[in-house]
Amino acid sequence: MEPNERIRQLRKRMLNMTLEEFSAKINMSRSNLGNIETGRICLTERVLSDICRNFHVNQDWILHGTEPVFENSNDPLDLEIANLYAVLSEKNKKYLYGYMQRLIEEQESSKETEES
Repeated sequence: MEPNERIRQLRKRMLNMTLEEFSAKINMSRSNLGNIETGRICLTERVLSDICRNFHVNQDWILHGTEPVFENSNDPLDLEIANLYAVLSEKNKKYLYGYMQRLIEEQESSKETEES
């Protein structure tokens, strides 16, 4: 499997994100991300770095397929959450993702209110 295929797998199967959702997180257009995933354009260092930073992905996994997919965390809670997530159905993963997005939006909104 090539890096572009692993990025597509990460986005679709592991993170359950649309092209639009994923591309917004790494500050690029949906069409450019689609072109990277299909191999029409090459993966740049900047895009690779943004994906790894924003999604805590192991760069060696994207480039070479070397496990683990995600960077290890020393926080036991992070590991427990990852283990729980792994057993969820696809439907529940999407539900959880939506819920987490709403929590982040509320958190950011509260932070902006506090700073005003």
